[in-house]
Amino acid sequence: MGGESVSRTVTVRLEHGLHLVPCSRLVKLANGLSCDVRIRNGSKLADAKNIFDLMGMAAFGDQLEVIASGADAEVALARIVQLFESNFAE
Repeated sequence: MGGESVSRTVTVRLEHGLHLVPCSRLVKLANGLSCDVRIRNGSKLADAKNIFDLMGMAAFGDQLEVIASGADAEVALARIVQLFESNFAE
């Protein structure tokens, strides 16, 4: 990860945690961004552009750190935080 790095904490409010549907929405959003995006849950670190990294990494109520690094890191972080805050539009 190069360039500017920013992070923010989000809370998983999905009853079943990060399962297939929210993970696929997060991956789709992350893949549309030019920066690197990582999600940290304790000692687990996942690439937000890789669905296999994300699947099952968080349960309801878990707090995750979203880390974006690169040219559009601030924009990426805002969009991903909004996705979590909207409860993945479910």
